[in-house]
Amino acid sequence: MRVWADLPSRAGGACMKIWRVVAFVLAALAVLAGASLAFAPVIAGELSVVLGRIVYDPPPSQLKRPPAGPAAGTVVGGYWRVQQIAPDTFAIGEPQDDPDNYEYLLIGKTRALLIDSGSTARDIHVALAGLTKLPITVIPTHLHSDHTNGLRNFDRIALIDLPETRGLVRDGKVHLRRLQYMASTPTPIFTVSEWIKPDSDIDLGGRVVRLLWTPGHTATSISIWDPAAKLLFTGDYIYTTTLYAFMPDSSLSDYQATAERLLKLLPADTAIYGAHCCRNDGPAGAPWLSIEDLRDLRNAVAAIRSGQVQGHGGLMRRFPVNSRMTMTTYYPFGNR
Repeated sequence: MRVWADLPSRAGGACMKIWRVVAFVLAALAVLAGASLAFAPVIAGELSVVLGRIVYDPPPSQLKRPPAGPAAGTVVGGYWRVQQIAPDTFAIGEPQDDPDNYEYLLIGKTRALLIDSGSTARDIHVALAGLTKLPITVIPTHLHSDHTNGLRNFDRIALIDLPETRGLVRDGKVHLRRLQYMASTPTPIFTVSEWIKPDSDIDLGGRVVRLLWTPGHTATSISIWDPAAKLLFTGDYIYTTTLYAFMPDSSLSDYQATAERLLKLLPADTAIYGAHCCRNDGPAGAPWLSIEDLRDLRNAVAAIRSGQVQGHGGLMRRFPVNSRMTMTTYYPFGNR
């Protein structure tokens, strides 16, 4: 009789053990799913490097393409397209390469500054030789491969002086990390000849420009501001077409804070030149924007972060900025 009497309690104990195991498994799966979502930008970044393409592609952009017509500038060396955009200031495009990079050369009286080094291993000196004989220092706006591949062709290289960039130095040379370089090819190894603190001036001789730390696209992104000419060169922080805010170290809160700071700093008639082509209201040429575009970006990021604007897509979502720009980010866990 005692055996039969104990059966309900034994059965209940067994059920409790089963439910504890089930609860533990469900909790572990929930933690794993949450961690996967939280680290989705890093996971996707690793997959993108391995596969050589962006994974979790966003929905296609609905932006208009540039109208047909002759591109601005002159082709040099069968590859580079050189366009003068201001006195002693040149845009150097790579129209044959995806994603249509633009580099910028600023010439002073004693030296010149090249903003970004080119998206391939091709030597951009072919295009620079006809523009200046002065020594040229190159500075990458950030460390992705399409902005640093050409560094191997320079011996004067400047870099923003941050703990994150100083931490890349081993044995006197910079060794880029894979998720900073974002390519499967071997990362560049180079020597920095000039470390420049944020908000420091760069004297080119009769022309002084300023390095601005402008995080958002990446944590170490910079822009170069020429206050006398009212020109701002922003790399991938802002440019025409689609802005990438889904990289492993992208940050929407940084994007917004940077936009707020720039809007307070820059005159209303500042011309903004980004790193990728092209505007959709004229033939291909150096991709310029205005302060109004920067204001639209600030407003769009604020709306994305507050959930007031509807994006399109699943894991990766595309959001409108204005008629010239969209922004792609992860939703909602990547929108830090």
